Amino acid sequence: MAAVGAGVTAFQLSRPGMLFGITPDVSAWFGASIRLVHGAAPYRDFFLSQPPGFTLLATPFALLSDGIGTRNALAVMRLCTPMVAAANVLLIACVVGHRGRAAVVVAGAIVALAPAMLYAIQGPMLEPLLALFCLLGIGRVFDGDVVAKPGRVALGGASLGFAVAIKLSAIVPALVLALLLTAVARRVLPRFVAGLAAGFGVPSLAFIALAPAAFARDVIGTQLNRVPSAARLPAGPRLSDVTGTAWFGGGEVAAAAIFAVAAITVVLAFAAVRRPVAPLDWFAMAAAVAVLLAQLAPAVYYPHYAALTAPFIALILGLAAARLAPLHMGRAVAALGVVVCAALLALDAASIRTASAPDYATVVDSVIPAGGCTLSDAPSKLVTSDRFVSARAGCTMVTDPNGAAVALIGDPTGAAMTWQTAFQQSDYVVTDHPVNAWYISATPSLLRYIAANFRIEWRGGLLFYMRSTVASRM
Repeated sequence: MAAVGAGVTAFQLSRPGMLFGITPDVSAWFGASIRLVHGAAPYRDFFLSQPPGFTLLATPFALLSDGIGTRNALAVMRLCTPMVAAANVLLIACVVGHRGRAAVVVAGAIVALAPAMLYAIQGPMLEPLLALFCLLGIGRVFDGDVVAKPGRVALGGASLGFAVAIKLSAIVPALVLALLLTAVARRVLPRFVAGLAAGFGVPSLAFIALAPAAFARDVIGTQLNRVPSAARLPAGPRLSDVTGTAWFGGGEVAAAAIFAVAAITVVLAFAAVRRPVAPLDWFAMAAAVAVLLAQLAPAVYYPHYAALTAPFIALILGLAAARLAPLHMGRAVAALGVVVCAALLALDAASIRTASAPDYATVVDSVIPAGGCTLSDAPSKLVTSDRFVSARAGCTMVTDPNGAAVALIGDPTGAAMTWQTAFQQSDYVVTDHPVNAWYISATPSLLRYIAANFRIEWRGGLLFYMRSTVASRM
């Protein structure tokens, strides 16, 4: 199953534009790594809406970009995603393997082939790495069905803490696990909490020390600002992303049906089968419910958010399959799992076969000279065209423009100053719609400054703003 997960992920990368082009990717987070290796610190020197875990993990690729460019370095990073996909399958298999073949097949298939996970890993987004470190931590905390020895629990806490240092949403399964340990293994709870704190603190403390207020604003304030909104995406489309029907045209009714079948299966497995409910079972049930409920929290919802549910849904359904499969039926249940896996694989393959991603590198290169000081509302347009790093001193350091806009929701004066400064420090701007349609709520002062100092040109589906005093390649 690990080979299947890696193979499907590699197949995605073979589609037009998926290796070098613009996908739902981590350009902002990778951009933070690039800034870091050039001497700038996130939070202190530029906005970054996520903790620094991924920024540190991606540092080797950022260093590589000095030699081969940001476009090629991002492609090299994407070439590593099949290994992440395979690792997630192997880790979930390690967690449920003691329950038998049925558990391994069901859990492995979900992690390998869940459409939300495949969508997230193509960029790659952060959720597949969250799954990896969460599963690594769960595998350390549990020894089979029971809680492991204190040393292993501490390591598990550290792994989950590092997952939180990648993205705060990993705190949900970490808190569930802490509550479980409080109930069933209180003696190891201090070790777990210490590991959790170390896993988050070691990669984060230096950045917190450099700019504590900015860290709190960017990392915590940004996430809190995502929760309230007058325009909240309903639960139906979110459930479609979680179940995968959004990718196959099944709609919300099909999503509800799949969810109902899964819920009934779990209830039957734990209510009808006379077998003690182990600590691992309790964690799997509570974590799946908590992570699913967490999908309802942010008002603005993106499809890759659903990928974090995959390992926890896989865990509870794998354990449920094991409970429903007595020893003499294990092969039959595993065979049924293989059939379902094959059907899901066929649907994934059909969807991926027609996938593609735009690649604007040639267009950007025809307008903006190498080393040009460039701003964009989408960092992917800069990273994939080798225009993220400027050769000019004093160039704007905007790295996570969307995160900056969210962080400054309650500070209109700070927002106006941030974007006014960004445009004043830029010679080129690349986007696909006018600045007055950006998510930054451009002020009249900013629009007047742009009109007075930039000329505008459409080319290849992109809109370019060029400072009047600089040349272009047009």
